[in-house]
Amino acid sequence: MESLFFGPSSAPLYGVYCPARPDRDRGEGIVFCYPFGQEYMRSHRPIRQLAINLADMGYHVLRFDYRGTGDSAGELEGLEIADWVDDVKLAVEELRDMAATSKVSLIGLRLGSLVATVAACNHGGVANLVLWDPVSDGSEYLQELVSDLQKHDMSEAQANFIDQDEGIHLNGFTMPRKFQQSLGELALSNIDIGPLDSVLQLVSHENPGFSRLKAAWSANDNYTYQLEPAPHDWNYVDNFGSIMLPQPIMTAIKAWFL
Repeated sequence: MESLFFGPSSAPLYGVYCPARPDRDRGEGIVFCYPFGQEYMRSHRPIRQLAINLADMGYHVLRFDYRGTGDSAGELEGLEIADWVDDVKLAVEELRDMAATSKVSLIGLRLGSLVATVAACNHGGVANLVLWDPVSDGSEYLQELVSDLQKHDMSEAQANFIDQDEGIHLNGFTMPRKFQQSLGELALSNIDIGPLDSVLQLVSHENPGFSRLKAAWSANDNYTYQLEPAPHDWNYVDNFGSIMLPQPIMTAIKAWFL
């Protein structure tokens, strides 16, 4: 594995590159698109493990942090979801250069699925998409975050603080108002996935959002819906800070790329 910074010098992005195992090199690349907030923290281990496994299978793999997150430059304040979409485009270009390959696929988890799909369909240059428990509608996702806040039984003072600052605060992460507004305008069902080679919607459970996306995309010959029951509460935080390792989903992703 190789840690690196890439993109513009004024706002570099942090990434980790896993080169393909030389004797199995397929000449293809995969970029991972992380989710937001606590989901990012809890998914770090499974995504790292998947990256290692896929590299061993012969893929060049890059996982990276969007602007304003992780070890990349900047703050979320002032950014929009389009900035993250542009970051995915930069990551795809960086992997193409490092691996000397023209074929790159994206794997997105939760909010990362929404970002990955917009990047793949608006910017091009992406062959395949794997969408793991995708956030299919930005507005519904924001409502979900607010609902999670309410479960924390906040005091009136805490609620007023959040109203004044116009940001969503959950488990130590903040999503500014401008970012929320741009995210709320996106829905996967409005995106044409026709030009892509293949799209896998891989879900660990059933819910109305997944079903609506399935109905919207099922007419596409390149689309597959797959249910693999596995743990999926990425926002859950216990006293030990445990991180999930949903093996059925991880196995399904590896099988898709065989």
